[in-house]
Amino acid sequence: MERAVELNPQDSTSYYLIGEWCYAFADMPWYQRKVAAAIFASPPTSTYEEALKYFEKAEETNPLFYSMNLLMMGKCYLKINDKEKAVKYLKQARDYLVKTPDDQKAHEEAEKLLKDLIS
Repeated sequence: MERAVELNPQDSTSYYLIGEWCYAFADMPWYQRKVAAAIFASPPTSTYEEALKYFEKAEETNPLFYSMNLLMMGKCYLKINDKEKAVKYLKQARDYLVKTPDDQKAHEEAEKLLKDLIS
């Protein structure tokens, strides 16, 4: 995936996918980390900050290109305790025009996260 970004640094989808990968490993529960450590000599690791860097780069490359990118930015900001920025991106994901199943998923998840933040 990083090679795709090297070949086309304007490919927002590649940045998004790398961000998804980073988020998945940052969000991995401890017991899954133990399993990964048993399987791999050096299991992959990442952070929410690293994931956010890729989601931000995707957004910078092609603003508002994908509702799920906005959702993931909001989720990263929640994880790093930046509520103000989390709300900003979650509202953008919620308000994004629904055209695809991914847009619907982003809308629903953003709406739920926003409700949880308010209550």
